Amino acid sequence: MICWSAAESERVMERLEHSKRRTIVEWASLLPPLAVLAAVALLWSVAPSQLELATRAALHGLCAQRPSHSFWFGPYRLPFDARMTGIYAGAAATVAWLARRAARRSAAPPSPLAIGFLATGVVMLAVDGLNSLALDLGLRSLYSPHNLLRYATGAWTGVALGSMLWWVFQSTTWRSDLCDSGTVFELKRDGIPLAAALAFFGWFAWRGPVFWFPLVAVGLVLAALLTLALLAWPVVLALIGRIECATTWQELRRPALAALTIALAFMVVTSVARYGLERMLGLSSLT
Repeated sequence: MICWSAAESERVMERLEHSKRRTIVEWASLLPPLAVLAAVALLWSVAPSQLELATRAALHGLCAQRPSHSFWFGPYRLPFDARMTGIYAGAAATVAWLARRAARRSAAPPSPLAIGFLATGVVMLAVDGLNSLALDLGLRSLYSPHNLLRYATGAWTGVALGSMLWWVFQSTTWRSDLCDSGTVFELKRDGIPLAAALAFFGWFAWRGPVFWFPLVAVGLVLAALLTLALLAWPVVLALIGRIECATTWQELRRPALAALTIALAFMVVTSVARYGLERMLGLSSLT
């Protein structure tokens, strides 16, 4: 009886120690994002214009960044124009919503009706983009472009992109027996709350309260990083031979780090390349 009690006590102590180590790791994982937030707050308080320039430089290779096509927060311009703001905000919001709701269960593609709805958003974006291009070229346009319309068609397309990225993530990541036949995106269940959230964000960005500029600008940079990382995700899994192999989220740390590294490298290379081409060709900034 005494030996059993000692063994049981040892197991309890091991569980407590494991729980303590896990708590320390969880708290330590908060340090990088808190450090980023502290750095952003410090830069915003000391030199807000530098924060604007830094976020625009980070996304310079992904967007034309035309001032007339962008949302402004007082004197500060978002690093994406209105259309790209919608696309990347829509994609990131969709992935976050589906990840929170579906965890790792649903892996079936959307229904034909949902696919048709999402594809319509892409078509509307193309129509709005061509209409804006026609006006820029001095040709006849169907209507006068507006940044809110640019944002709306971009957000609609962003939802389509986010749904596709999440479906690819689910389909390539988890072992098949861990997934069910549920669809990753449904119009009523997912489309309505996402439309409401993105409509509010669009109105908020259009209004442009100066105080919130750092959060929105840095959030768009993170949204771009997430979107690019998810685009690279299946390639990373294929390269390391881990397609449909994962059973826990802990197994995804290394491929996630690799995908984020690829995304960050792509952002840096494209931004530097565009700055270099503009300087070499003597191109003036777009208006």
